[in-house]
Amino acid sequence: MENSLRANPLDIREQYEKQLKDLQEAYGEAMLELRARKKAQALLDAANDK
Repeated sequence: MENSLRANPLDIREQYEKQLKDLQEAYGEAMLELRARKKAQALLDAANDK
């Protein structure tokens, strides 16, 4: 418990910023995948309508 009280604020900030960056990257990847899936589905739907 004493170790957590002695944590360096800069270390905590670095951990927070790394986690935030990782989450932003994961979100971006998920959005790209979602767009690709929607585009693929639209193309499949258009091909099926012909």
